[in-house]
Amino acid sequence: MLIGYAMTREDDDGWIEPTDPAIEESADRILAFSGAVDPQALAAIDERVQAVAWVDRPDQLEDRKLGFLLEHWQKLARACGGIPDRQDIDVLDLVPAIGNLMVLEAERDGFDAVYRVYGTGVADRAGRDWTGYRVSEMNRITRTPAALLYRTCYRAVFRRPAPLYTEHASPQWVGANSWRRLILPLSDGGIPCARFLVGNLPVGRKLMSPAEIAAQQQRIRGS
Repeated sequence: MLIGYAMTREDDDGWIEPTDPAIEESADRILAFSGAVDPQALAAIDERVQAVAWVDRPDQLEDRKLGFLLEHWQKLARACGGIPDRQDIDVLDLVPAIGNLMVLEAERDGFDAVYRVYGTGVADRAGRDWTGYRVSEMNRITRTPAALLYRTCYRAVFRRPAPLYTEHASPQWVGANSWRRLILPLSDGGIPCARFLVGNLPVGRKLMSPAEIAAQQQRIRGS
């Protein structure tokens, strides 16, 4: 059982906000593997997680956009002999994946991060644009059950600056059945992982009634 949880929002008994010890414990589980993370380890993090894996080849990724993104990141990595710098990223080079891109600025050694870019294709299914918010703030507002997974993965990539793939089922109020993510570290000067370049692809589309959409907006707007 994970340690260090803090229960919040008494109006939602099912939501818990992970503390740093809980995030670190879960990151340790992911970092214990060099490729695909064992299903038993994933279940200890979140029962909605379908896959987490450290990847180093585009053909390991089913989605073309994610494969393209990994290939481009690796090209930059080879050119600089290490982790690509955030200044190496040119949005014009990323057009094939542009609507599904997020860029986050790492905070507190990856225990949190701020959304600096939030792609329109992501916002469409998520229900809103989270640019300018911290991951922890987004989690707190929506009370998403994936809170621990999100923050764990960013912390794991901060500690091991390497490409990490994840797939997890969406909460019921999100307009996608699941999400496939590729998290790529970006350096900044002497900091090996200062930002995260993320490809985030929705899988499937949920048909939501007007009442469900209204309930979604009430939740994600924190009202």
